[in-house]
This record gives sequence, structure tokens and C-alpha cells, in this order.
Amino acid sequence: MHQQKHNKFWRKWLTRWLISRLGMKSVEIRTYILQALGKVGDESALPVILDAARDSNSTIRRFAVSALADLGDVRAVDALIDVLNDSEADIRVAAVMALGRLGGKRAEDALIALLDDKETSVQAQAVIALGHLGSNQALPLLNQMMATEANEWMHRYISQAMRDIEGGYRL
Repeated sequence: MHQQKHNKFWRKWLTRWLISRLGMKSVEIRTYILQALGKVGDESALPVILDAARDSNSTIRRFAVSALADLGDVRAVDALIDVLNDSEADIRVAAVMALGRLGGKRAEDALIALLDDKETSVQAQAVIALGHLGSNQALPLLNQMMATEANEWMHRYISQAMRDIEGGYRL
């Protein structure tokens, strides 16, 4: 018990210290700080990371989205769903990955909509995330994609997602 309190104290202290350094001009340093805030896992960092997810700099946004995933706080799900509209495909991919880890049923509709994204990387991550979430709602669309998709890797992702949802083995 004493060790837990001690760890919580240092986690809070480190989080406050990292947040106090986020005002630095260097994008590189700010990305490292965001990464650390996610890994430290103190929920008091959530508002600051959410702000960074709306930053004008795409690198900051990308690292903030990853930090939200690492933080693992389900209160970030709505913000992550908003990030799915980002103009940068790699940021959308990071948001999809995060939602696959902590989005639950709230994220299903938004992830299903991404099955039609113009970027294959976003589509692939949406397929994987829907599999992780066990989305029965996505099964008809995944079946349809399996019949029409020409990309071999997408076939593999779809097949795995369907196995994750249905259980068992699928060719």
C-alpha cells in the first residue's frame, strides 16, 4: 500500500513537471513530452493531451493521439472520433488504432465509416480495429469487402478481423 501511494505521488509530480514544459517552442521536445505523458499514465494529463490533439502542427497532433491511446482513458474516445476527420492520413490511422484499443461500441459507427476512406492505410486500420472490438455490425461490410477487395494484404486484414469477430478459422 505504501509503495502504491509513493508511485502515485511520483507519477503526479512527473506529470505536473512534464506539463509545465509543454510550452517549449521545439516541436521535437513537445512530442517527447506528449509521449512521456501518455506512458506515465496519469489521468490529470488528459486535458493537456486533448488540447495538443487539436494543435495546428500535424506532428504534435500525431503524438498527442498516440499519447491518448497510451493513457488509456475512455474519456478520450469522443475526441479521438473527432480526429478521424483530420486531413492527415497518418493521424487518422493513429486515431483508429487508439479507438481499436479503447473505443468500445461508441466508436463502431465512426470506424465502419472509415471502411470507405480514400487511404488504404486508414481502411486497413479500421478493419483491424473493428476486429479488435468484435464488431458484429461490421460483418456484412467486411464480407462485402472480402468479395470485392483486390489487395492481398487487405484480404488478410479482413479475414483476421472476421475471425476475431466470429471466432474460429476463415480462409
